[in-house]
Amino acid sequence: MKIYIITIKSMINKVSYVVANWELTISNKGEKPHKNPNKLDWNQNSRRCFINGCSNKVYKTKMSGLCKDHEYHQFDLLLSLLDPSGVNHSIPAHHDMINCLMDWSSTRNFPLSPFFEKLSFAILGNVPDISSLSGEVTYEKYKVKELNEIFESSKKVVEQFFPESNNSSFQPLSTKKGDIPVIVLAHVLMSLIVCEEANRGDRWHCRTIRKDESKTTQLGGAMPIVYFAARSFNWGVEMKNVARNFTPN
Repeated sequence: MKIYIITIKSMINKVSYVVANWELTISNKGEKPHKNPNKLDWNQNSRRCFINGCSNKVYKTKMSGLCKDHEYHQFDLLLSLLDPSGVNHSIPAHHDMINCLMDWSSTRNFPLSPFFEKLSFAILGNVPDISSLSGEVTYEKYKVKELNEIFESSKKVVEQFFPESNNSSFQPLSTKKGDIPVIVLAHVLMSLIVCEEANRGDRWHCRTIRKDESKTTQLGGAMPIVYFAARSFNWGVEMKNVARNFTPN
């Protein structure tokens, strides 16, 4: 599986790779940046906005450390998908992909819990927020990983459970956006979880910079995994439709 990296102006590396002749690309093309949930000034010892190059002043009591101009991330990771003919393919909703994978796995006695568990360990808390990834926020004692490094470790989880050497990995599954092979669907889901963790999460910042993961306030990339957990648990009541509330719109 070949990966090639293209550097773009935002200082975020665009990551592209091909699996089963489908091309996945993760880049900074989103147009709806989310609010930055990080508490950059949790010690409340600065009056300057923490975004590099910004001279705006903020109140010391404002733990975000961000001025009104920078309360939202300036960037947003977005996933795009090309089918084998090179045509842009719409990406299914998180819950649609998970439902398809669960239906497929149930016919093959292939439990998905270990897959989602390893995804959570590989991704959650290990993906810097998009402002840190872009270099807008830097840290004296910590060098932020690049996006391609993060995807290399996350991809290994998918490859472990859905190897290219296994023919069943190429079975097409019928999503609401059209047929997509199992292996491609798994890579798309993993990529979306990484994007959500960067765009909406604060777990990395709490774990790595604040050294206290319990301060985490956002689900971030955990949202799709929570949906799978909600679907998998034996509630004793119907939860399939209600569980969709756990996934991003």
